[in-house]
Amino acid sequence: MEEANKIVDAINKVLIENKMSQKEIYEYLLVKGVIEPGNENKFKQIFQMAIDQGYIDSSKVKKWNKKRGKLPRYFTKKQLIQIFEVVDRPKDSIACFMALVGGLRVNEVCKLKVEHINFEQKKINICDSKNTNRERDGYGTDRVVEFDESIEPIIRKWLDIIGRNSEWFLPSDKSPDKPLRAKSLHERFRMYLKEAGLDKVDQSQERTQKINGKNKTFIVNRYLYTFHCFRHTMASIIYNATSDIYAVNRFLGHKQLDTTMVYAKMNDKKMKSILSDIYG
Repeated sequence: MEEANKIVDAINKVLIENKMSQKEIYEYLLVKGVIEPGNENKFKQIFQMAIDQGYIDSSKVKKWNKKRGKLPRYFTKKQLIQIFEVVDRPKDSIACFMALVGGLRVNEVCKLKVEHINFEQKKINICDSKNTNRERDGYGTDRVVEFDESIEPIIRKWLDIIGRNSEWFLPSDKSPDKPLRAKSLHERFRMYLKEAGLDKVDQSQERTQKINGKNKTFIVNRYLYTFHCFRHTMASIIYNATSDIYAVNRFLGHKQLDTTMVYAKMNDKKMKSILSDIYG
């Protein structure tokens, strides 16, 4: 906790002088030596905990200029085919597959342990969702994801490939006793999207950062499609097939129904399109 307090104090000092985004704060603290390189995920967890508990004034944190009520992006059937056709690593293929059929976040996929897959009950136990350092930071949640028996052979085939003694469902290439890093999966998925022609920029933001006493301006892009879109895709498929927002809520593990209601808006938009075609 001493290290976390040090980082929170440093963040508050930064925000006294300037309004900055989370990414800008991380990069600034990195340059100042407050945080060691390669600890971005750790910083994000401490930052979110500090926001949630009111240790940081969120009004001073610069946010991306998102459009209010913006619908989540999801892949069409054609786009899914395009993606899986270019994914050339079995480990990445199963990662994408699990994210799609289980609605898993990238960190949940990477931190999944083999022992958390219950074939008898057809369930996957997701531990420490949104925070893999729950024991240290004191916050986080667990949830259960159910899967259909039709995908069991695919999961078992992958377990045969990695070996039954593997602790992690996605072991690291260099260190099999450790899980695959979410950053590595993100970077490779970005390459797959580019090969599939889906590497499209949604919005860009200009940032200025002082490095070695000099201001450096650069452009940061936020892309239209990300790994997280697999989760949105299955949620939209479930709602469009059932119109049951509670089923979607349970599938995604949202605590608040309001968070899930955005998928109902997606369906309303589709209905307007259908009516437009009928009367057009």
